[in-house]
Amino acid sequence: MSYIMHRIFCAPAGDLEEERSAFYKAMSSFNEAHAMPRGVLFVSVALPMTTFDKRPYQSAISDNIRACRYYIQVLEDTWGPPEKNFERDYALASKCVADPNLPMQAVAVLFKKPLLPHQVEPGVLELKGKLDADNSQPHATFDTIEEYQRQLHHLLSGWLETVAPLTVGA
Repeated sequence: MSYIMHRIFCAPAGDLEEERSAFYKAMSSFNEAHAMPRGVLFVSVALPMTTFDKRPYQSAISDNIRACRYYIQVLEDTWGPPEKNFERDYALASKCVADPNLPMQAVAVLFKKPLLPHQVEPGVLELKGKLDADNSQPHATFDTIEEYQRQLHHLLSGWLETVAPLTVGA
């Protein structure tokens, strides 16, 4: 069987390696249970765990973002250190949504409840406040990996309906 493939870029900022790994697991199980039976394959795109400085690869990362249909930004208390900062990538993905010539259809943000709320970067707080106020962009907050995986499943389910809606009587 051939599949219609849609790329999803996941950008876990800061010390969120567990969330990056959980993204791959959630995508795999969702594909097997829900997407593949409908002829769709969501393709996971994220930086490899061993990427400690993404700056030399930024051009390729930006090209990958432009080629994706969906983008998930995962934040806790930071956009990341200069070597692995995702603020520019989020801005690029948001710009791609507005360009009808690019495949990007949605940008979502998943906020992990910070361990030290008083140390959250102002830019992260500002984004969360903006998203909470206008509620025009998919976003949610999670505390555990299980909650994170449920949020991913919810996003993927909604996106699957946009690319492969169930037909009446199917």
